[in-house]
Amino acid sequence: MKITTIQLYEDTKRKLNQIKEYPSESYDSVLKRVLDTKEIPSMEEMFKRGDEIVEGKKYTTNQIIKMSHELRNRR
Repeated sequence: MKITTIQLYEDTKRKLNQIKEYPSESYDSVLKRVLDTKEIPSMEEMFKRGDEIVEGKKYTTNQIIKMSHELRNRR
C-alpha cells in the first residue's frame, strides 16, 4: 500500500492526539476510526430520548451507556 504525506494544521494534529486510544496509535488508524464511526445523534435527539426515559427510575452507568449505543445504532 502506498504511503502519502498530508498537511495538517497544528490545531488539527492536537485534536487527533486527544482522541488517540493509546499514545503510539498512528494518525492513519485514528482517521480510519473517525471516518468509520457512524454519525453521532444530535443533542436535540438525545434530549428527546432522555424525555422518553421513565422518570424516577434510577439507571446504572452501564445501562445509560447501553441506551446511548442503542440510540446510535438506530441511525
